[in-house]
Amino acid sequence: MNHLSNIVSRFQFGHTHWSIVFQAGQGEGSIAEQARGELLVRYHDAVYRYLCAKLGDSDAACELFSRFAERVVEIHPFLQRANPEKGRFRDYLKSVLSRMVIDYHRENQREQKKRREITPGSDHEPMQAETDPGNDVEFQKVWVEELMNHAWKGLEQVEKTKGQPYHSLLLYKAQNPQVRSEAMAQHFTTVLGKPMSAANIRQLLHRGQELLSDLLVEEVARSLRDGENATVSAERVEEELINLQLFDKFRRDALDRYRERTG
Repeated sequence: MNHLSNIVSRFQFGHTHWSIVFQAGQGEGSIAEQARGELLVRYHDAVYRYLCAKLGDSDAACELFSRFAERVVEIHPFLQRANPEKGRFRDYLKSVLSRMVIDYHRENQREQKKRREITPGSDHEPMQAETDPGNDVEFQKVWVEELMNHAWKGLEQVEKTKGQPYHSLLLYKAQNPQVRSEAMAQHFTTVLGKPMSAANIRQLLHRGQELLSDLLVEEVARSLRDGENATVSAERVEEELINLQLFDKFRRDALDRYRERTG
């Protein structure tokens, strides 16, 4: 097992997506309450962004997210019906949110119909509900952002733990894609207070990109697990990366390292 794999294997990814849902649906008790809180914190940004994209209205998205939060806190049946045998976690979450969006549109249609009956001649047509949530581009975009955000957070944690500026360098490069290694060396010599050469920068960027890819592969695998200690095959992770359009050279190499770690 190489150095990067050692780092990833020691990184604490926490509960799997499904295990959080299972614990959240267990009713009363501190573990269930903690799981419901973790579910809301972890997916707040993703759920809100998705609802904004589907509704095109931030106020409506806030209202619908509040309903989602209420369902989680009140142990709605959707938590107790969760079953990994029926598919991936992201598909399950998408179906729950898509149904909420459809129900929201239908409520608006009923309200608009009532207003038209009160005010004859109204030319405001009700917003059409989405009837086919299966091919949901908005949800896939939000889900990819969620996976990437957690991989970046993992890289930031590794930087704090190991003292290597992987996260800082990759983030700076992402924000300044045209900057050359020599200029980055000058910048980070000042920022870090120690001499950095262009060769140092290139090496750290390469290792950081490898580590970020390892963390992303682990995050994708975690989203596919159907239990706390379940192992997801490299082939299944690869299929998910391809479906999400996240597969490239760095992720392919990371997948090979994942295969070595999991046997």
